[in-house]
Amino acid sequence: MRNAFIRVALIPGICVVMPAAPARADEGDSTVTYEVVSDSVGVADGIEFFDGSTRQRIEHVPLPWRTDVTVANPRSLGTDGAEIRADWRSSIAAPVWRTGKWVTVRVYIGKLLRCQNTLDVGNAACYGSTSFQS
Repeated sequence: MRNAFIRVALIPGICVVMPAAPARADEGDSTVTYEVVSDSVGVADGIEFFDGSTRQRIEHVPLPWRTDVTVANPRSLGTDGAEIRADWRSSIAAPVWRTGKWVTVRVYIGKLLRCQNTLDVGNAACYGSTSFQS
């Protein structure tokens, strides 16, 4: 739990221990926009993303696709950070190298493009914890 420090007040002869005031739910929350686009792939077989509380998976998604979510700590390296992954292979056994089938995944934090990854290998991912752009 973020900001869960214990505050101790020492007054001569009296010691009071009380939990710190909890952070407001909207403190530090950020709007995160996930985006998956392609000029050569019409449907992603699966898109997974963190929606601010849990990991979501949607299947057979027409491209382009975009959604906005609220994430408390989008730059987190943990499981509570912004994350998107797209897969455009029909199955894990499908040929991975589909040359020329480029797909781009993006993570925006607010209006700032935080991560962009463009690949033609069948899957791509982006994370709010990195400012990677390809």
